[in-house]
Amino acid sequence: MKYYHVDVFSDKKFSGNGLTVFLEASALDKKFMQTLTREMRQFESIFLYQTNSNAFRAFIFTMEEELDFAGHPVIGAAAIIHDLHSGEKEQNSWTIELNAKSVEITTVKKDGFYSAKMNQGKPEFGTILTDRQVEEFLGYLHLTSEDKYDDLPFQVVSTGLPYLILPIKASALSKVKVTITDLESKLLKIGAKFFFVLDIENRQGRTWDNFGLVEDIATGSSAGPIGAYLVNNALERLDKEIIIRQGDFLNRPSKIKIIVTNDNDNIGDVYVEGDVCKVAIGELLT
Repeated sequence: MKYYHVDVFSDKKFSGNGLTVFLEASALDKKFMQTLTREMRQFESIFLYQTNSNAFRAFIFTMEEELDFAGHPVIGAAAIIHDLHSGEKEQNSWTIELNAKSVEITTVKKDGFYSAKMNQGKPEFGTILTDRQVEEFLGYLHLTSEDKYDDLPFQVVSTGLPYLILPIKASALSKVKVTITDLESKLLKIGAKFFFVLDIENRQGRTWDNFGLVEDIATGSSAGPIGAYLVNNALERLDKEIIIRQGDFLNRPSKIKIIVTNDNDNIGDVYVEGDVCKVAIGELLT
C-alpha cells in the first residue's frame, strides 16, 4: 500500500501542516490505523477507500485518538484524490464521508500545488462563558483578564468539532500555554472538544492538544468556527474572504481562507479553503 505525505494550508513544501494520506485502506482495522498514525508522527493521518466514482469513506486519527471530523486531513486527502483520479483535469469535486457527516470538496490543480475548498456546513453556536468561567479559562492558558480582547465573548462554536474560541490581544498570543493536566474535562463541561486562542487584531491564532504538549500548525476544523464567530460578532462580513494565519510560532507559516455565506441575511454554510503541496510518496511494508 502506498501512502502520501502532503503539506496543507501552504503553496510551498516544508510549510503548512503535514499530513499522511492512506488510500485503499478498507482492509485496515482502526487499531492498526491508530498504530500507523503514531508511527508517522504527524499531527493527523487520514485513511480512505473509494465508494463511488467521486466519493470516498474516510477515517481520521490524531496521535491520541480517532476524530469524527477534522479540516486539514480532508483538504489534504482531496488534493491527493485529485492527483490520482483526475488526471489533467483542472477542477473536480468530491464527497468524503466521515463518521459524523459527509463533506463536499472542490479541488483545483495549480502550478505545483492544489487548492481545495470544503463546505463545513452551517455552524452551531454553543455555550457563552460566564465572567467566572472566562477568568478560569484564562488561567488555564497562562493568561489574565488584561489579555482578553475588549468585551468579546468566549464562546463554543462548531462546524463538526466544537471549539472554545478565546479572543485575545496581539500581545498575549506568545504567552499562551496550557497550565493544567485536565483541560479536556474542563472543555467537555462547556460542550467543547478543543480550544483556539485568536489574536483579533492580526487574525492569527494558536491551538494545542489538550495536554498542551503539541501545538497544531494549521487547524481546518477550527477555521469554520472562527469565521462564523467573527461574522456573528460583526468583525467580518458575510460572503467576504477571511484569512487566518497560524503556525508562525512553529516556523511553519500557514494561511487558511474562510467564507461565511449569506443565507437571507443570516449565516449560511461556511467554506474553508487551503493550498496543498505533495511532498513524498511511501510504501507500507507491513
